Amino acid sequence: MRIRRIASVLLASALLVMGVVGSAGAQAPSGQVLVFIADAAVPVEKFQNPQGCHALPTGTHVVINDTDRAITLHPTPTCTGPGIELAPGHGAHELPAFGGFQA
Repeated sequence: MRIRRIASVLLASALLVMGVVGSAGAQAPSGQVLVFIADAAVPVEKFQNPQGCHALPTGTHVVINDTDRAITLHPTPTCTGPGIELAPGHGAHELPAFGGFQA
């Protein structure tokens, strides 16, 4: 009987930890991703608390990741194909090869 009780407590603890870890990863990044086109002094697009895949506008020249998590730049607007990671607080310049980003 004692072994069952210990096993039940361990199983419940493991499930609780897995639930906490799983829910933390599902949260959207906090902040925004700013997108500029060539010769634009202000962002042409702001993605507030982005989640999932977002297509970049035609002519995107600069992307700034002003969120608290890394985003991934992809060659297609549907976020397929190999991507490069853009760390929080960093930007990327000269982006004609990228069509979307995943947050």
